[in-house]
Amino acid sequence: MELMGTIQSGMQVGALARLPSGDYAQVNGDYIEVLNAGHVATALRRAGVSEHAGAIGGNKESLAAPTVTIKKRRRIALPTD
Repeated sequence: MELMGTIQSGMQVGALARLPSGDYAQVNGDYIEVLNAGHVATALRRAGVSEHAGAIGGNKESLAAPTVTIKKRRRIALPTD
């Protein structure tokens, strides 16, 4: 499964994925819903993305690494009276 980007169907937002069979699917957690190929092709054309592009936005080499932010919780000992 190759993750392509995000997709919104109604109120549900999930990941757009291309399955090994070539079909497109919306992935929400462990639930995978296969999408209508014609609707996906139309949406990709409107977005200006080639249907055979490796990822949204073009080739994979031009994509920057995602930024990862780690937040550490700090505990402060309050003085006791």
